[in-house]
Amino acid sequence: MSVNLRTKYLGTIKLSQKNRPYKYQLDYSLNGKRVRETIKDVIFYPSDTKEEKKQKLRIVNRIKSQLEIELGNSKNGLISRQLQKANFITYFELLGKNKEDKTRTAWNNTLKHLIDFQGKRIKFEDVSATWLEKFIEYLKSENLAANSIVTYFNKVNAALNKAVKERIIIENPSKFIERPKKVETEIIFLTKEEIQQIVQTDFWDNESKNAFLFSCYTGLRVSDIRNLKWSNIKDNKIQLIQNKTKKVVYIPLNNNAKNILEKQKHNEGLVFKLSEHISSINRTVKKLIKLAGINKKVHFHCARHTFATLLVTSGVNVFTISKLMGHKDIKSTLVYAKVIDEEKQKAVDSMVNLEF
Repeated sequence: MSVNLRTKYLGTIKLSQKNRPYKYQLDYSLNGKRVRETIKDVIFYPSDTKEEKKQKLRIVNRIKSQLEIELGNSKNGLISRQLQKANFITYFELLGKNKEDKTRTAWNNTLKHLIDFQGKRIKFEDVSATWLEKFIEYLKSENLAANSIVTYFNKVNAALNKAVKERIIIENPSKFIERPKKVETEIIFLTKEEIQQIVQTDFWDNESKNAFLFSCYTGLRVSDIRNLKWSNIKDNKIQLIQNKTKKVVYIPLNNNAKNILEKQKHNEGLVFKLSEHISSINRTVKKLIKLAGINKKVHFHCARHTFATLLVTSGVNVFTISKLMGHKDIKSTLVYAKVIDEEKQKAVDSMVNLEF
């Protein structure tokens, strides 16, 4: 189906068209009616160089071509054009409601920032590269941590990727911008001695204590431990589909993990009876750590870090560790090897300096 480009001049009509900025409009027929859509984010200025005009015109022609592809299939094209008029904020909110506990919190926080930035409505077709760049600038202006900005942007990006799969939009505009980058944060883990301190600490919530220790010796995330069933444990190993990655992991049980399971035999169905809210579990873990006399900012996920670092210090190769952790990318596992190298360097540097 043919799409024509028409010029829409901006500013006062007192000036000649040569001295006025302009935008292009997409002129096409939909449902027997003539439609004109203005390409809002691409403005041509009288001061533009020839190269700048060429670049902008390439963007305009790409948008025009995409529209022609959509409208080429009358059925799918019509549906798609109607969906692009839908509200992206509502779509994002519905996606967030289907996420798991911790992930849902991140989606809800992102939604709050989206509404603060944009309001409660924006059409899919208006979620452009320029709009995404402005959203990133808004997040930066809120003095958020760099990794929080990455998290919030990634949720919006995930929603747009989903919209591409559902053919609401043809492509994700984030591919045309520079995305915020994650910065390395300190990985907090426990030593063997600190784990022993926890074991020897009397605590009022043994379910949470045992679950935390079990994670130290299996590397399971809190979401997986919370859903762990006795049926997942066979032949002295754990077999389950990870909640986060949906990948199957097989984790052999060592003696420490087996001893913890013995203490949980009173439960049926689920191995551990934990709170539905990860924030509540983390508060309990912090109380346990404080009672054990450990001066570290520990939350439940630190047990997973502990599992990985214990394996590295024991000489297990990173590929095996990656499989046990269920990592999608070996880069995620190499972080732990780097942490241990840094700890070794600190240990060597702490030796008394001799005078020669």
